[in-house]
Amino acid sequence: MKKIISIILIGILIFSCSNEETNAYQIVGNWKLIEANIYGFQGLNTIDYSDDTIYYNFQINGTLIVTGGENVGYPIGAYDYFFGEDYLGGMNDPKIILIKINDTKWTYNLANKKMTLGLSYVDGPDLVFERK
Repeated sequence: MKKIISIILIGILIFSCSNEETNAYQIVGNWKLIEANIYGFQGLNTIDYSDDTIYYNFQINGTLIVTGGENVGYPIGAYDYFFGEDYLGGMNDPKIILIKINDTKWTYNLANKKMTLGLSYVDGPDLVFERK
């Protein structure tokens, strides 16, 4: 009987966790900047950072620590960040998962173990990272 109750309690705990709680941890950790894609009138310009040691460390307390060198994203330092659902444009737009670093909203995509933070929706760079 104790085993059945334990299994039921574990099942309840697992299924009671929301996607928001799970998603909040997707970004936490150390990410190496590998490239920046800049879209302009002349097409795509890619800056290769794969040989550099530029890291964005997203800490669980909402602090981003940037180390390693100059890049088109953020200079070395500490920044506040928010990761979750918010309006990218106005309140008439649907909420999407994004990252807000200080007051700048970046689109977020995680695919094939690479994270892309995007500002191309406002003619800014898209930063591509690998988890380290």
